[in-house]
Amino acid sequence: MRRLFVSTYEFVETLPDRFYPFANEINGRRIRGIRSYQRAVQRALRKNGVGRLGYKLMVYRQTFHFVGSLIFIVFATLISQDLFGSEAALYVFLCMAIIALTYQEFYLHPRKYGQRVKKGVIDWCVWIAPMLIYIFR
Repeated sequence: MRRLFVSTYEFVETLPDRFYPFANEINGRRIRGIRSYQRAVQRALRKNGVGRLGYKLMVYRQTFHFVGSLIFIVFATLISQDLFGSEAALYVFLCMAIIALTYQEFYLHPRKYGQRVKKGVIDWCVWIAPMLIYIFR
C-alpha cells in the first residue's frame, strides 16, 4: 500500500515535468517533455545557483499548482456530495488538503529537494489561496 501511495505521489509530482511544452536542444536534437524540462532546470541552476529555478520555470510550476488546486476543489466537491451527501465533508477534505500541503511544502520538500523557504511559501500560497477563497466565499 505504501509503495502505491509513493508511486502515485511521485507520478502526480512530476506531471509538470512530463508536460513541459518548450523545446530544448541536446546534442543538436530538439527535445520536449521531461528531458527538456530537466535541461531547463540544469541551465537555471547553473545560471541562478542552487535552489533557484528562475522566473520562467517558477511561473510554469505555479500554473500547475493553481490548476491542481482547482481540480482538487472540483473533485472534493463531487466526492463530498456524492459519497457523503454532506457539505461538511467538503470542508474536512479541504482542511486535510491544507494540512497535507503545509507538511509537504515546509517539511518534506525542504528535506527531499533542499527547497528554500521562499519557494515553499509561494507554492503554499498558490495551492491554498483557491481553497480559502472557496471556503470563505
